[in-house]
Amino acid sequence: MISLSLRTSNTEPPSPTPPSTPRPTSVGKVANFLVKIRRNVPAHCTESSSGDAPQSHFGVEEGMECQKREPMEVTDTFICLGAVNVKLLLRASRGVLLETAEHIGGNVLVDERWTCTIREPKNRNGTFKVQIRYSASAARSSHPDPHRPVSLDCARSIPGLMTIVKRNDI
Repeated sequence: MISLSLRTSNTEPPSPTPPSTPRPTSVGKVANFLVKIRRNVPAHCTESSSGDAPQSHFGVEEGMECQKREPMEVTDTFICLGAVNVKLLLRASRGVLLETAEHIGGNVLVDERWTCTIREPKNRNGTFKVQIRYSASAARSSHPDPHRPVSLDCARSIPGLMTIVKRNDI
């Protein structure tokens, strides 16, 4: 059996603890609290890649003189201000790999793959931290290297005027 009791008076029973008095807060405490909250918010990341499988430019692999390939990889970290032009940063990273390939006797890059991670700033005037991982294999081919990364249409940039503040100084 369920019993139901209705209160007919508007008086509340006395609470077991007295009401607390408000604590005075200073501007410094509020500012420190806001800084702590801001630090705990994770940075927003934008990621893009050339795809899961390695790719080569048309004609380069067909013109290879021998099937010997030397795998290489570079990881570049850029600090950018204002915006991020991923296509430009990819070309810079690929250029490092191509120079390395030329030093070991190659003249083209095959089996290319890249990933790009952009950490966006927490405030409007902050800097972007961009990490590019570019891997490829050095080879010799009768066809010239196109000097551009594969799958540039997959690169997701942040629009605006980019200024590179640092490179690989992290």
